[in-house]
Amino acid sequence: MPNLFSVSGYLIYFWSNENNEPIHGHVSKGRHTKHATKFWLTSDHGCILATNGS
Repeated sequence: MPNLFSVSGYLIYFWSNENNEPIHGHVSKGRHTKHATKFWLTSDHGCILATNGS
């Protein structure tokens, strides 16, 4: 999975195929994980965050 960048130990990255989900990125501490926080950038220059609680 491609890394966009890292900041203070957090990785910002994306998967190449996520089953018809809108384009979004992931943030996780230290390593890639399927339980990472997801974020979507909106057309009004906002951001939507989603976590799975794990």
